Amino acid sequence: MSQSKVLAYLDHNILDSMLKGDPAGIADLLKDENISPVFSSENLAEIHRSKGREIEFLQLLDGLEALHLVPVMGIGTAELKLNSASNAYRDYVAGLSDSPDSGLMFTGMLEKLYGGRKEQSFDEIFACGVDEIQKLLSVVEGQTDNIPGLTADQRDELQFAIQNLPDLLRAELSSAASSLDAQKNAGAKQFEDATGLGAKVLKNVEGPRVVQKIWAMLESQFDSADLDIDTFFGTKPSRHEADYGKERTVVEKVNGIYHQLNFLGYYRDSKMHQERRFKASFSDMTHAGLASFCHLLICRDEDLVMKAAAAYEYLGIGTKILHYKANQ
Repeated sequence: MSQSKVLAYLDHNILDSMLKGDPAGIADLLKDENISPVFSSENLAEIHRSKGREIEFLQLLDGLEALHLVPVMGIGTAELKLNSASNAYRDYVAGLSDSPDSGLMFTGMLEKLYGGRKEQSFDEIFACGVDEIQKLLSVVEGQTDNIPGLTADQRDELQFAIQNLPDLLRAELSSAASSLDAQKNAGAKQFEDATGLGAKVLKNVEGPRVVQKIWAMLESQFDSADLDIDTFFGTKPSRHEADYGKERTVVEKVNGIYHQLNFLGYYRDSKMHQERRFKASFSDMTHAGLASFCHLLICRDEDLVMKAAAAYEYLGIGTKILHYKANQ
């Protein structure tokens, strides 16, 4: 991705502050310094959740002539598109209506690990997730006749695999769900109790080398595990993962570090047990990863800033962070 201008990624809180009088003077900064703002699909997702204010946010981005940052899947690069935010948002919403619901098993599990979804067991969450997968597979099954080059036997084998995969998943996940449901406070709280770490301890960790310092506090507890700093923080796949041996993209590495720091309690996002706050935290992680394509990340959220800064430093990413505090 080549671009002569300085690119600035604006998080949702910055856009919100600009709509509320722009006390930090972000619009003037962008204009005076000839900085090009960008937005991503994650910005559009947050705008979609800002019910009743969607047009305000879109008009702001259009007025700024913001560029659309679109990651190229699988190769770790991104494209800048001269697509208005309003047009991109229309396409985004159309894509939502065309896509089956998915993701509950992963997001639901994480929410519960942070203390949410108390009304559901892990077994129920996994069961709902398998039902989602079954719906997606039924769409795929309906398209097998349209796949060119398949023999009749190959098509039958593919359909057999699709039909039986949900039952295989249910069997595999059943024991894991039973184990998790049997544990008290499974997840972040249990990890804090076992390690003696958590938000109060980790908030005292100061840079530089935040990631390395936190790993030094944990390393001795994983002596018997096949684990190093990179596999622990998700920047390198472990031998048990499907992508073992494959280099992860910069965005994936940032997201891995960000998520792990948040789970451990380093400037953890607040009220993670609430679905709304969990989604906002996931958006912040995504913003941090996508901003690595830009020269600047402009942000008001201290928790996002601290985790992103730690990830950027560890990975040697040149993105600079402009932190405007909430009362500015």
